[in-house]
Amino acid sequence: MKSKIIKVRTLSKEAFAPFGHVLMLNPGKPLIKSDPPQFTDCIPFFVDDGEAEFVYAVLERREFKFSTMERHLKVTQGFFPLFGGPAIITVAPATNPDDPEALPSPDSVCAFLLESYNAITLHRGVWHGTIFPLEEKFGYILATRDKTTNESIAPLYAGDVQIRDLGTTFELLL
Repeated sequence: MKSKIIKVRTLSKEAFAPFGHVLMLNPGKPLIKSDPPQFTDCIPFFVDDGEAEFVYAVLERREFKFSTMERHLKVTQGFFPLFGGPAIITVAPATNPDDPEALPSPDSVCAFLLESYNAITLHRGVWHGTIFPLEEKFGYILATRDKTTNESIAPLYAGDVQIRDLGTTFELLL
């Protein structure tokens, strides 16, 4: 198996745009709503064939290595940190949605530092890895599709959840 080191990048709206949207405390534009509570930023969220579901997720710190990524074609997943941030999120561009074996190039895989005061949603079909906490534990709300949650638990990972080994071991470098 090949190996590749990925340098973790700063998360910004511009850098993350090919993969999804960033929800920021201070996005550098006028407030959407100025009187309390202030609305500083917004991002879209879409669900096909099911209903939106919010899952409370907790991850423990582990080695910054991975070889598998997943994608979803029926939902734009959202990741909303609660505690234990920052954390690292890995992504790769969407590939042909009609071909379940159309994998992203190992050279296209990126890593971003997700601060606890930001949140992200992923475009449909964007490949992503599991979040890597920098602290002992990292808690977040996963905005997803109810059927996607059930498919993620199923042994075959069929339907909307497509998990593939990219044939490369990636190591993250802060």
